[in-house]
Amino acid sequence: MRIIAFFALVLAPALAGAQTFGGIGVRAEGMGGAFVAVADDASAVYWNPAGIATGATFDLMVAKGPDSGLFVGAALPVLGASYYETREAAGLPTVSTSDGRDNGGSGKVPIGAFTTTNFGVTVVQTVAPGLVIGTTARVVTGGTEGGERRTTGDLDAGAMMSFWRMRFGVTARNLIQPKFETGDGEVQLKRQYRVGAALTPRALPTGVHGPFSLAFDADLTTTPDVRGARRRAAAGGEYWIAKGFVGVRAGVGWSTLGERDVAFSGGGTAKLPRSIYVDGQLTKWNDSDEDSWTIAARVTF
Repeated sequence: MRIIAFFALVLAPALAGAQTFGGIGVRAEGMGGAFVAVADDASAVYWNPAGIATGATFDLMVAKGPDSGLFVGAALPVLGASYYETREAAGLPTVSTSDGRDNGGSGKVPIGAFTTTNFGVTVVQTVAPGLVIGTTARVVTGGTEGGERRTTGDLDAGAMMSFWRMRFGVTARNLIQPKFETGDGEVQLKRQYRVGAALTPRALPTGVHGPFSLAFDADLTTTPDVRGARRRAAAGGEYWIAKGFVGVRAGVGWSTLGERDVAFSGGGTAKLPRSIYVDGQLTKWNDSDEDSWTIAARVTF
């Protein structure tokens, strides 16, 4: 009954989304956002909470970029903890406006920026051989820049199924759909669902993430945007050489609705002494002259 209830919650019909996946995790971003079925480092607490059971014995990550918020996460196979910030671009999320406001009859208008800070605790449970479920409970503080901020709670959930060298993942964010009052109206973080599949052989001495991963992700929900609705997909890969001391990765993400909005990503990892890893990634959008990048330091063993 517990498994049935979990999937009934995760796969229930969703309202229109207002926050897309991404911006967290250097390896995930370097693979174009194809990470739901890989999710084997501390950023799994965001991408798929069940994934921490498939990773290292311990992973501690600190990540930051000029256009991304700070991420600090730690994960054991059964427990994780995290702090991260999200910064939404113009038009994300949408705002339900008050009556009488002239917005072309849509009932919603975009706002310039909306930020959240998130403190999370992740727990996982094995329900059958090769099947793990996980939940991240978050304390979320959100608001517009310079405006009043509100603190509330939210919940993410995920499942990971593994057999042979394959992994299949499903993840859901913002299950409680918290609401925030702003000067322009009410912001609600809508539910987001995403699925993924990955080929992930693991063998020593290529490190805890090697020798390679090939992955594909797809959103099950749409995200409002100033250019129209978006539903994103991603494909990416990662390859480890030099006995797990060097990792390289690349990926591409695109919208399956409306304009393609293609983003190309790449990155790499160098392992230093004492199980310290340094990660970096760069993302280039086809419709923008601006690049985004993130760097991270990890302790993994």
